[in-house]
Amino acid sequence: MGMLEGRVAIVTGAGAGLGRAIAGEVARAGARVALAEIDGTAGARAASELAALGAEARAYTTDVSQPEQVERTFAAVVRDFGQVDILVNNAGISRVGPHTQDVTDEDWHDSIAVMQTGVFYCMRAAGRHMLPRKAGSVVNISSIRGFSPNPGRMTYCAPKAAVIMMTKVAAGEWAPHGVRVNAICPGVLRTPMWEADVARGALDERLYLDLVPARRLGMPDEVGRLVVYLCSDDASYITGSVLTIDGGLTAIPAG
Repeated sequence: MGMLEGRVAIVTGAGAGLGRAIAGEVARAGARVALAEIDGTAGARAASELAALGAEARAYTTDVSQPEQVERTFAAVVRDFGQVDILVNNAGISRVGPHTQDVTDEDWHDSIAVMQTGVFYCMRAAGRHMLPRKAGSVVNISSIRGFSPNPGRMTYCAPKAAVIMMTKVAAGEWAPHGVRVNAICPGVLRTPMWEADVARGALDERLYLDLVPARRLGMPDEVGRLVVYLCSDDASYITGSVLTIDGGLTAIPAG
C-alpha cells in the first residue's frame, strides 16, 4: 500500500514542470490527484498521463490569483472525490532580470498575485475543508530565494519569503486541530521554467553547476518524493518546518 493511499491531493500548477512531477509522485504514492492548472490544456494532458499510469486524476482549470476560482475548484474536488486531505501550493511564475528600480508594476503585481496571494487563497480554502475534519496536510513550495536573495529577483524572492512566514503562522494556528503545514525550499531544479530562463540568457547554468556542492541540478521528482514524505503519517509530528532541498547550495557561503 502506498504512503498516501486513500487520500485526495490538490496540486496547483500541476500541468508541467515541478507541479507535474509532484503530482506524479503523489499519485504513485496512492493518492487520488486533482490538478489545479491555469492552462486547461496542459492540466488535461497531465491528468490523462497520470490516468494512463493507473492513477485517479482530474484536471481543474484554476487561476489561483482569483479567489472565486479557488473556491470553485475546492468545491468541485470535494464533490468529485469526497474530501481534500492534501494541498500542495506549487503554482509559480518566473520574472528574472530587472533590478528593483526597473521592475514594472505588472511584473510585481503578477508575481505577488500568483506566488503569495494565490498561496493564501488556497491555504484559506484548504483550512476551511480540513479543520472541521481535524486532519490534513498542506505543503507550500517556497524556494531558497525565500531566504537567500539574488539580484534581479525582487519579484520572486519577496513572495517566496512571505510563503515561509505564512506557513509558520498557519502551522501554529492549525496544529491543535490536526492539520499540518510545512514548506519546501528547492534550490536549482531542471524544470522547463529553468531551461527557458537559461535559453534567453537570464541565467548562467554553468555558474550554478560550479556553485552547487552536489555539482548537479536537482530533479523535480526529488522534490515530489519529499512532498510525499511530508504528507504521510511518517511525518505526523512535523509541522511549521521549512525544508531546504538544494544540493548544499545555501549551506556553504559563496567564496
